[in-house]
Amino acid sequence: MNAAHPLPRAIAGIAVPQDDVSAATWHWAQRSLPDYLLGHSVRAFCWGDAIATVEGWTYDRQVLWTASLMHDFGLTRIARNTMCFEVEGAEIAREFLERAGMDPEAADLAAIAIILHMRAGVTLADGVESVLLDRATGLDVRGDGFELADRVRPGVMAAFPRGSFDRHFLRAIEREVAVRPGCESSRLLIDNDLAGWMARSPWTRV
Repeated sequence: MNAAHPLPRAIAGIAVPQDDVSAATWHWAQRSLPDYLLGHSVRAFCWGDAIATVEGWTYDRQVLWTASLMHDFGLTRIARNTMCFEVEGAEIAREFLERAGMDPEAADLAAIAIILHMRAGVTLADGVESVLLDRATGLDVRGDGFELADRVRPGVMAAFPRGSFDRHFLRAIEREVAVRPGCESSRLLIDNDLAGWMARSPWTRV
């Protein structure tokens, strides 16, 4: 279990939402996620903000923060899941966020973003937060769009370093594929050669 830290006001100059739902999600994430996923999830929010800045997009900071923190929770409970990890995680997130006081429409946007971050071809028609989470996770896992984070990368990495993220994440995806080969994890692992992609990633040179 991660040591509890107060909700940060900013990470590398990126403002973190300070509302009660965002704070509750942060405290939940520290209790519920292993270190490698907590760091990945926070970095995903930061990369999403960096991408939005480059693209000139406006987004709902609460939705992206909460979706980022919860998007991979399903990977922590593969043996108990009844659906693909991102679908299972999205339903858990929707229920948690509504109980925490999030507007149901906003909770739905967060859940949709969580589901779509594992799908191909996400577009702005799916919601800007969905596009940002999809691109941000691709950046953190495979280095896609690496240069888009140049401005904030040093500060984000100092606060939330990668450590052994690559090894742990790859093993988690392999575990899901072994149990549910029809899920999007299989496309990522096998069709897209996740291990090779990660080995060639710009992150290996940082």
